[in-house]
Amino acid sequence: MKIDLDDVIVACATKISKQAISIVRLSGDDSIKIVNKILKKDLELKNKFQLRKIYDKNNLIDESLILTFIGNKSFTGQTVVEINCHGGILLTNKIISLLIENGARLAKPGEFSQRAYLNGKINLLQAEGINNLIESKNELSLKINALNLEGSSNKKILDLKEKIIDLISKIQTSIDYPDYDDIEGASIQEIKISLKKIENIIFKTIEISKRINTINHGIKTLILGETNVGKSSLLNSLLNDEKAIVTDIEGTTRDIVEGTINFENFTLDLIDSAGIRETNDIVEKIGVKKTISLINNSELIFFIINYDKINMELYDLIKEKKHIVVLNKVETLSTSQINEVEKKFKDIVKISALTNNIEELLTKIEKDFNDSELLENDLPMLTNLYHIEQFKEIFNLIRISLENLEAGFSSELINIELYEILKIINNLLGIFDADDEVIDNIFRKYCLGK
Repeated sequence: MKIDLDDVIVACATKISKQAISIVRLSGDDSIKIVNKILKKDLELKNKFQLRKIYDKNNLIDESLILTFIGNKSFTGQTVVEINCHGGILLTNKIISLLIENGARLAKPGEFSQRAYLNGKINLLQAEGINNLIESKNELSLKINALNLEGSSNKKILDLKEKIIDLISKIQTSIDYPDYDDIEGASIQEIKISLKKIENIIFKTIEISKRINTINHGIKTLILGETNVGKSSLLNSLLNDEKAIVTDIEGTTRDIVEGTINFENFTLDLIDSAGIRETNDIVEKIGVKKTISLINNSELIFFIINYDKINMELYDLIKEKKHIVVLNKVETLSTSQINEVEKKFKDIVKISALTNNIEELLTKIEKDFNDSELLENDLPMLTNLYHIEQFKEIFNLIRISLENLEAGFSSELINIELYEILKIINNLLGIFDADDEVIDNIFRKYCLGK
């Protein structure tokens, strides 16, 4: 599928709704020519705001402030026109329709960013930063994605690329000029040292990026426990909303109930599960089965217990995963009863979901998942699972190179892996010969108008 950059594309860059201002954006070399067709006074070919009246034939429909970007001075690298019209569903759609009638076509989701990439204004890492910035759920996610959009990770990956090129050059020089045995950094031992340093950078980048990915997409958090221990009450307290039905009847929650809570530096995607117990109820059995399957897919588990409901068999299923043991209904317990429960676990948090006393749990969560120090690291921050997988492939190639050197293979063989690593890094930076369909697919996850 051919990507056509000659078309003038149009879309609303803001939500189409009843509001003060809507922004209708066009991109393409003939953008100004098309917009002029719905104006009485032509736009000047300058980068500036221009006040103009918009007409449907001879009927005035709006007076708008129009911002023009000429040539490659815009985000997309093409002439861009942004019409700041009065907000309103009918008016905004009317202006878009007029522009389409006069030669523009409706943009596909992400097509403006796609053009910016194809015209060399951004690379794929920055493009991913744009999408993640739009989708940010918390303050830390916002800051990390803003850094990526600015190009912070690009510079760090370019530094890594320089290290790879330098190593390839040294090896290649020693191959081409075997009589020179004093090339600095080209001995087998020196190559090993260089590879291990790069391996360490790649490993740390992968680990940090996994954490960042969790920050961006939320921590999958399962609320787990027997029936009637207060799982739904805890969900409601965390969300400050009566989302789950709460009764004294065991088995009330028969299916999965979900919610999201945004902290300053991370987000929890909460799942209130069906209580675990033996039951003859067909619907409840399905809920219990779903709960068991969710354990493996969860990144954090709140294991809810009461003084008289501590299912150690269930705890054995989750004790190796990241979890917090939560003793609920402490308002009904004596100090000796609480001490008795605490002896069974290494660490425990005490709450009363019924009275909304969950401060100890909130404090524990904040302490365990505040990753604000990530902003201070000097490594690339990959915010896309595909990019992380690419770094894992780099890590594997370095491992292969080190194993080959240990096995006594020549450095010439190592350059095969190094060239493959260089190709992967170039792909991350958007330097690759992908077909149009691949490029087209990358940007379709974006919202319309971006």
